[in-house]
Amino acid sequence: MAPAEITLTGAARDAELEGFIRLQNPNLTDVRLEQATPTKADDAGVQPDRQWYSVTYLADDGEGHPTDR
Repeated sequence: MAPAEITLTGAARDAELEGFIRLQNPNLTDVRLEQATPTKADDAGVQPDRQWYSVTYLADDGEGHPTDR
């Protein structure tokens, strides 16, 4: 799961989600978002102007082994 600003859509939203994934997984390279589905998660740790997304992405683990999550 990853959060993004609630007003973002399309490529801007996807870029923010990919950035979050990279920050959480610094060993991954070439992160590409495949799918993002808004969730109904209510997390006090996320600001009210952000939305949680269930994400599927492709990435490389930095050692040449593709990762699919």
